[in-house]
Amino acid sequence: MNAAADDESLAAAVLSGLGSLSRSRLAAVLARHRPTDALERLVAGAALHPDVGLSGEIHSRLVEQSRAADPTGVARRLVESGVAVSLLGDPTYPSALAGDHEAPAVLFSRGRLDALGARRVAVVGTRNATAAGRATAVELGRGLAAAGVTVVSGLALGVDAAAHQGALAAGRPAAGTVAVVGNGLDEAYPRRNRELFERLCAEHLVLSEWPPGTAPEAFRFPLRNRIIAALAEVLVVVESRERGGSLITARAALDRGIDVMVVPGSPRTRAATGTNQLLRDGAAPVTCVDDVLDVLSITGPRLPVAAPATVGIDDRVAAAVLERCRSGPATLDAVVLACAAPIATVAATVATLLATGHLAEEAGWLEATGSRLSGSRHP
Repeated sequence: MNAAADDESLAAAVLSGLGSLSRSRLAAVLARHRPTDALERLVAGAALHPDVGLSGEIHSRLVEQSRAADPTGVARRLVESGVAVSLLGDPTYPSALAGDHEAPAVLFSRGRLDALGARRVAVVGTRNATAAGRATAVELGRGLAAAGVTVVSGLALGVDAAAHQGALAAGRPAAGTVAVVGNGLDEAYPRRNRELFERLCAEHLVLSEWPPGTAPEAFRFPLRNRIIAALAEVLVVVESRERGGSLITARAALDRGIDVMVVPGSPRTRAATGTNQLLRDGAAPVTCVDDVLDVLSITGPRLPVAAPATVGIDDRVAAAVLERCRSGPATLDAVVLACAAPIATVAATVATLLATGHLAEEAGWLEATGSRLSGSRHP
């Protein structure tokens, strides 16, 4: 970029960080002014174009905020974090997002923007995912990436992180994975996903509509969900409670005419309440990766699905334990009742299943760890 372009990018980043400049106001400002012009006018206390529609109070706040801004500090953060700035309408702005009616006026990125050049499927779900839900997201991410599909998600704990990890596990040659986050790109959030965040920034792509230094405040996440939906050709919800970000993303996708698909879940599991509601309302079920690929009309070689590992306990108690835990998280007492076997026998079986990775224990609840997908429908 030339010096003028650098100046425009920096001014756009500063404007994006002004607290009173909402995303709709920012879009209105940049529709009538170059970023440098808008910032200079605000710092000088001058009026913006009448079509921007700012009230006197909002204009006064923006003047105060722009004068308090630190462009030098913003520039330093952009350089130190390796964050690129794209303005809507610029050649660098992703075409996959540019046509959306709520496309961010300013987009920040780390990584390879060409990751958005492939077919794209968003895989989302609850942060409080079950072990089976996480395993399902991993399998979806892996299978989609291996088929040449870019996996889009939100880098949150639970389903999102699992989908990204599955895409990474597909290895090369495979499509990439794209994360859309609700904070500035100079810090990983949540911190537990820092290693994943850094890998995506280095090898894939992470996007945000907020400049470096922006904290992950709660209101930002529903806003970022519309970007996830807008980037998707198909949206797959793995697990969702009765209310949550995944359902917001699903509504945003439906509003855009994007296919929403759902992995069915047990009615006994709260993590499946929202997904089963989507199914009831007409969303298509996902029983295997091929269900999603068929919607995209992708044919050809599929990634082979590994056969499940043998349990190592060939008896009715192990089968009963797994059956009970596949229907939803259960306490040991609930498993004992379902198995109709002596507690010592059930406890020993559970211990073995935990050791072999067929069960996971979280806060005293036992969960089956296997994916709920059935494998491939294609040979």
